Amino acid sequence: MKASSYPHMLVSYHEGWDELQAAHPATLGIFLKLVLPLSLLPVLMMLYAGNHYGQYYGGEVSMSHWQTVAAAFFVAEMITVPGIAWIIRQLARAHKAHSDYDGSYLLAAVSAVPMWLSSLTLFVPYLAFNVACAFTGLAMACALVYHGIPAMLGKERDEDVRDMTYLIMWIGGGAWAILSAILSMPIFTH
Repeated sequence: MKASSYPHMLVSYHEGWDELQAAHPATLGIFLKLVLPLSLLPVLMMLYAGNHYGQYYGGEVSMSHWQTVAAAFFVAEMITVPGIAWIIRQLARAHKAHSDYDGSYLLAAVSAVPMWLSSLTLFVPYLAFNVACAFTGLAMACALVYHGIPAMLGKERDEDVRDMTYLIMWIGGGAWAILSAILSMPIFTH
């Protein structure tokens, strides 16, 4: 898939998605090339913000506390992507859609990209901006799920696909809320 196709995937059921489905990368490759590097981005940004703007986000929070929170966040990310992939696969099976674990993992990973990238806003120590960008990342992730479910599962947009899409968005939003709670631990624990 070309990086230039990625923005189109937010609004199209086919552009970029058809290419991804045809490539059908294996879970290990997706993990090594996409999930692992991009999962490190929020962790590194959290450590950067804690080191440079820690007093803004968490008052007198020590750097070791920021490191603990960053490690917890990373572990949560490593659990979330395969967990969402498993949920996508189970819902696809329940709705008699074609899905293997590789395709479900790919969809979970691709839809998480905007949320990972939203962590780059931690370069700017302004909480309202950070929160707005995080919600924008979540909205973009929902758009990717909305357009990716029919494309990756090989089903037309029907009532089952719609229900499955909204359920995955709710579950993904809940996972995002848990990750956000972990991220906000320095602010509320001291």
